[in-house]
Amino acid sequence: METIIVKPKNESESKAVLDFLKKTRIKAEVYEEPSRKEVLNSIEQGAREVHLYLKGKLKLKEARHLLGEI
Repeated sequence: METIIVKPKNESESKAVLDFLKKTRIKAEVYEEPSRKEVLNSIEQGAREVHLYLKGKLKLKEARHLLGEI
């Protein structure tokens, strides 16, 4: 099975593609790219967590525990 990524330029192109896929009964999943603000907020949050860890105020999980949760 292949994954095809389509990046429409505007809302009407997006609607046309989704309408076509619906008519042909092809499964479609829509993922919205995060905004620049969301990306910067995520980076800032990560930096805060690193700072707290370095100060000893935050305990991090080991990678093997994180993988065990999957």
